[in-house]
Amino acid sequence: MSPHHHPSEDILTGYSAGALEPGFGLVVAAHVEVCAHCRARIGAFEAISGAALKALPRADVGENALANVMARLDAPVEPVAARDVRPFIERLPLKPKKWIAPGVWVAGVDTPRAPTDRVYLLSVASGGLTARHDHSGVEFCTVLSGAYRDELGVFAAGDFAAAENELNHQPIVEGDETCVCLFATEGRLKPQGLLGRIAFAYANV
Repeated sequence: MSPHHHPSEDILTGYSAGALEPGFGLVVAAHVEVCAHCRARIGAFEAISGAALKALPRADVGENALANVMARLDAPVEPVAARDVRPFIERLPLKPKKWIAPGVWVAGVDTPRAPTDRVYLLSVASGGLTARHDHSGVEFCTVLSGAYRDELGVFAAGDFAAAENELNHQPIVEGDETCVCLFATEGRLKPQGLLGRIAFAYANV
């Protein structure tokens, strides 16, 4: 998998520093896991941070510093947990699915988040589309499978998209495969049209 759409440098810097809200960091992680390009960029950011630490002036340590370190070395070593090799989607702590239209379901992701944020999985069958909508804040999206197109282009498996609150769009599934995306949104989406408002209110992830 070779994604074509990537997080900005600012987003990757925030991710590597652990400065993103957990839900938004989760969406970035879904992209980074399959993108060698972004993993290399994060490695470069971390190397720069390490070099900056080396440039800091030396600091005095306490009298017991060495003894404390040696005591920790003698402490029992916790076993390292085996790496979970399941697909990313199978590792998500999902809440029950809600079917909001034929071929369309949504499931909230049980992860720490701000009260006004939403973190969820959206699945739309081939040929399907979402309601046209605006955003009340930032939205991150990583495509886990399938593809969609909107006013910003075509986004396939592994691709990352970030939307600001001025974006008005209507994603439409591209190709013959069901499109499954992981989202983190700041605030609620603002659908246009009665059916869109009903569907979004019912989803309420």
